[in-house]
Amino acid sequence: MARLKEKAFWIAVGDVAGRGLSFLTSIYLARTLGSEFYGLITVAISILGYATWVSDMALISIGTRETAKEPSKRIFRVLEIFRMKLVLGIVVLIISTIVVSTVNAGEIEKQVILGYLYSIIPYIALMEWFYSGKQEFGKIALSKVLNGLAYFLLVYFMVESVEDVTLVPVLYTAGIAVAALTLGTFAIKDKPFSLPSRGVQVYSDLLKTSSILGLGKFFAQIVHLLPPILIGGIMSLKAAGLYGAAFRIVIIAMMIDRVFVNLLLPNLSSLWSIDRVMATKRIEAVFRLVAAGGALIAMITAIGAEQIIQILYGAQYAESVILLQILSILIAATFINSLFSFGLIATNRDKEYFLATCFGGTISAILIFSFAAFGDSLKVAISVSAAEVIITLFTYFWFRKVVPLNYLKPLLICYPVAILLFFVFTMSPLMPLLNALIASIIFVAVTIKFGIFSREQYDWAMEKISG
Repeated sequence: MARLKEKAFWIAVGDVAGRGLSFLTSIYLARTLGSEFYGLITVAISILGYATWVSDMALISIGTRETAKEPSKRIFRVLEIFRMKLVLGIVVLIISTIVVSTVNAGEIEKQVILGYLYSIIPYIALMEWFYSGKQEFGKIALSKVLNGLAYFLLVYFMVESVEDVTLVPVLYTAGIAVAALTLGTFAIKDKPFSLPSRGVQVYSDLLKTSSILGLGKFFAQIVHLLPPILIGGIMSLKAAGLYGAAFRIVIIAMMIDRVFVNLLLPNLSSLWSIDRVMATKRIEAVFRLVAAGGALIAMITAIGAEQIIQILYGAQYAESVILLQILSILIAATFINSLFSFGLIATNRDKEYFLATCFGGTISAILIFSFAAFGDSLKVAISVSAAEVIITLFTYFWFRKVVPLNYLKPLLICYPVAILLFFVFTMSPLMPLLNALIASIIFVAVTIKFGIFSREQYDWAMEKISG
């Protein structure tokens, strides 16, 4: 158990520290470059996200799964996976460079987008998937911290005005290179390529396997990557910057969800195969926690949105306030969706997970495209929150067949209370964050009053979190 908690701790440290430093960097860039050029960076990173998806094609997931096995039992070897990543990365880089070069855009825009795309080069060499499979999360955490720290320090000391915008992707690439070199240094001792590659047929089988998994990942990323590109392309880069500022805060808020999952459900897969009754009890406890926690954090974000934007980004991003309030719905939905998605994978329901993300992602893409056609970033934010709810409904549809629990009670109590408190305290004359604090106290009191958690569930959760 101690070993399990140590692993979860390092996962949380790497995620929190890496994303936290990235968030600080984004705040500095938003303030220094202004909403238009920050919007350009937001669009470029989203384009990079799709390029990375193609160059990865779920090879990371396969690599993690295969590395976790004994070398003699691996279907695909580490060297084979690495070489496939190398080939896909080079192909994607060449094609994307040609496409971007022919697009009707300004030279600065092209230079920034291409600059971010070149970060695929060190990304190819990043061996995070190998150490994830070996469950050496301390090394991964170190690489993420050094990546975020290098990127932040380079940006802070070298980016001083909008004239330096083309330098930002170079510094971003340098940060990833630091992470790749860190894990590469460990790999010299660990010798991941000890087993030789086999015939050409292996690579064909590997690509077929990864393509199926990669398609599911593509649909899961729609809510995060598609909106900035549509806003920047259909509306303006400034609108993309305002949206990106709000969405960054949402990403940080959702980071708490990842910590919950890593701390409370790391052994669900093994527990499910041993004792399904106990696993079901644990799932119920976690669901109640994430339902209440998601609603609480979403409510705090929505009520305190005005002051949060003012403190982090300044008055020039005042239009991001309403976007943040709408996107806070995304936080509540993501908390629940993470549990359902993780639960499907942990209980060996890969097909159901694929169907849920496929159907949910397709409908979400249509919805986001339709709302973006109105040329209003506010409508896009509404469609994004609605899209996450839709995907959550699909994952719920399949997950409740696996684990039939009463999922409605926590939702029928937590969500209406959070919405009511939001409308009440947005009319209060007090400071937004003070209103959020008072509302939080009331929310917690109501959840206790209505028995959202049993004493046993509470004690178990506290043991896992504090342990």
